[in-house]
Amino acid sequence: MLIDAVRSLYRFNHWATERVLIAAEGLTPEQWLRPGTAGQGSIRDTLAHQIRAQKGWLAWWDGSLSAEEAYAIRLNATELPDLPALRAAWSEVERATQSFIGRLNDARLEEVYSTPLPDGSTFRLQLWPMMLHVANHGTQHRSEVAAMLTAFGHSPGDLDLIVFLDPFGQGAPG
Repeated sequence: MLIDAVRSLYRFNHWATERVLIAAEGLTPEQWLRPGTAGQGSIRDTLAHQIRAQKGWLAWWDGSLSAEEAYAIRLNATELPDLPALRAAWSEVERATQSFIGRLNDARLEEVYSTPLPDGSTFRLQLWPMMLHVANHGTQHRSEVAAMLTAFGHSPGDLDLIVFLDPFGQGAPG
C-alpha cells in the first residue's frame, strides 16, 4: 500500500515539474537567468538545485554512491544555459527515478539507511520518509519557480496535488 502512495507522489512530481517546464518555454533568456526573490536565485538555478538534490538522494538510495559521495554531487547551473539543456538533465534524473521506483516494494521502503555525520552522530531513516522529503522538496522549489514564472506572465497554472488526482473529473492527467 505504501508503495502505491510513493509511486503516486512521484507521478505527481513529474506532472507538476512538466507544467513548470512548459510554462518556462515562454521566457526570454534574460528572464530565465534573472535572480528572483525566492528559491536558489534564478528560475534556471532553482530548477538546477531541484535536479541536483533528487539526483544526489537517488544515488545514495540505489547504492551507486555512498551518502557522502551523493551529498557531494554538484550540478553547475551554468552548464544548463537554456531550457533544452535543463530538460535533458531533468529527463535523465526522472528516468533513473522511475526505474528505481519501479523496483521498489513496501518491504524495501521500510529499509533503514544510515550514515555517519561530521559531528560523530549517525543519520538513520527509513527509505520512505526520505522519498517523501525529496518529493516535498520538489514542491517547495516548483512553487518558488511558479511564482517567478507568474511574475513574468507565464503562470504554470494550478500545481496542487488535488488537481493532479482529479477527483472531480475535470480532465487532469492522473
